[in-house]
Amino acid sequence: MSVSEPWGSENVVEGATTAILLGPLDRKTLEEECSDHPKGVLWIGPGDAEGGNPPPPGLVITRITDSSEVIQKAIRGILGSEYEMQPTVKASQESETDSPEAYSDILSLIIAEIDSTFRSRKTREEVGFQRQAQVMTNLRGYLGGRVPEEWRGMASNCLAVVVGAGPSLDQTLPLLQKGLPKPVVVAADSSLRALQNYEIEPDFVVSIDPEKIHTDCSREDYCPGIAILSSQSHGSWLAKWGEKSRFLSGRVLTEDWLAEKGIGKTRLQAVNNAGLTALLFADFLEPAAILMAGMDLSGGGDGRERYAESTGRSHMQIHASHFHKVPGNFAPTVPTPFLSDWQETSDLTGEVSRRRMVMNLNYRGAKLEGATVIHPEDIDGLKEAVSENLSPFASNDEEIMHKRKSLQGNGLNQLLTLLASRCDLAWKNFPCNTKDYNAVLNYLRELFTDQDMARLLGDFAFSILPKIGPGGTIGEDDLNKAVRQLENLIWKLEDAILECGGSEEFLLRFLTETFD
Repeated sequence: MSVSEPWGSENVVEGATTAILLGPLDRKTLEEECSDHPKGVLWIGPGDAEGGNPPPPGLVITRITDSSEVIQKAIRGILGSEYEMQPTVKASQESETDSPEAYSDILSLIIAEIDSTFRSRKTREEVGFQRQAQVMTNLRGYLGGRVPEEWRGMASNCLAVVVGAGPSLDQTLPLLQKGLPKPVVVAADSSLRALQNYEIEPDFVVSIDPEKIHTDCSREDYCPGIAILSSQSHGSWLAKWGEKSRFLSGRVLTEDWLAEKGIGKTRLQAVNNAGLTALLFADFLEPAAILMAGMDLSGGGDGRERYAESTGRSHMQIHASHFHKVPGNFAPTVPTPFLSDWQETSDLTGEVSRRRMVMNLNYRGAKLEGATVIHPEDIDGLKEAVSENLSPFASNDEEIMHKRKSLQGNGLNQLLTLLASRCDLAWKNFPCNTKDYNAVLNYLRELFTDQDMARLLGDFAFSILPKIGPGGTIGEDDLNKAVRQLENLIWKLEDAILECGGSEEFLLRFLTETFD
């Protein structure tokens, strides 16, 4: 971090082609910044910010008097104009005296958006193939077993307990073993070993991470309740729970493609991580109140301890180069490496708390907006109040528990026919000689020029496109790896088509004909 005129603070990214500027600035400074950052400059200025007439080329102007939604949209816009490089961020000296609190809040928003956006892009680039492979593996389950809307409200007048895996869980989970009318228990996947240790059986288990295997979180034979999955969840969860699985839609490109073909998404959607999705799912069940345990959103010790010992994952520590300071429940600030996770969870608890009471059973951790913190020492008073006012959750209603949102009959046959035609398109000009660099490159470029195909192949396609598109570069080894991964994905898609069933007529055509 360096400081120079006219800046009060600046975070200069070497080679940045975009910039975000805060505070009052003169025309000359704006022109210089636009010249230095050819892909665009966002200026978040005072209420009367104009930038001159006409403004410098590439300048986008928002004002601190605009709504947070408008400012956030503008930030996302400038982040979208440059895929590889983070923007330089500068705040003028006058921003520290002219509405300093407002500019400080906006700076926090900028940092959170940059953190979230570039972490997501890095993840897509690194695990695009893996995520897409899980989508193909889970396709049968997603088409045949999405979360039904009829489940909304099933926990009316009951207590919902959302179980995370933070360090506080070792002390708080034993307190929930008795003394409460049967709650509906919604558990994040990493808490399974802890729950089994304390003989608390969850009604729903949420897992949405493509890299997290069932045995990483649970003993081999422990598969309680109903698994709530994403189409990108590791296939081991569907393999273990089978028909006791339901899927949530999410921010998945292949699901967007399916929605365009008439396979509607679930209204409730998976987001970000298992703990946050578990909280959303509990709210979807519409209980009278939600009690969170192990939802720390802050590391233990020096900040690196992520999991409670009872989860069997406490050895997996956080290795982050920077810890953000956020408000704490029992300390002014606590460290977290995942600023955007905390912010998103805090925003959600604030939203949910306007509909129902949200309580955080904890003696540490990050403060969450709208959540009433209950110290473990006060658990008896909570149990008494809940027992007097709420009803036990009826988890034995087999009819409603068996409901699912599914695609069947002619609709399924039509979709499978379309998927089969996409497989045939991929095989049509598949390069016989994968050592011919130009032939492989031209094949991939032509294949992904078809936007329908690119959207179907989702995260994989969009991890490859920046490298093979205009201005992109890809080495021979990476190119060969990409075409081998594509081949693997098409095989998985063909397996999924067979697993989905379809009519005998369709299956006969699929095995003997082409659909192009």
